[in-house]
Amino acid sequence: MRRNARTATATDLNSAAQKHAAAAWLWAIVAGAVYYFLNWWAVIPGALVILAVISSIGATKQARHLHNGAYRIPNPNNGTPDGDAP
Repeated sequence: MRRNARTATATDLNSAAQKHAAAAWLWAIVAGAVYYFLNWWAVIPGALVILAVISSIGATKQARHLHNGAYRIPNPNNGTPDGDAP
């Protein structure tokens, strides 16, 4: 995703959501392995799973708002088809 929320496109936000979702799966696997060997230490990667899931949901919601024209930050892509201004 572009770092600037004022010029991000829906594609950028969807890409960020996918990266966070992939990270959530990775942390879930790590949490499972840590739980198998170290029991309660799995809380740390488990918290990272929750953080990645929340970040993925947030990026998805921002992409939907940008696509629908309800994005709160001034952005030239707000409400354009697929959130991408020509």
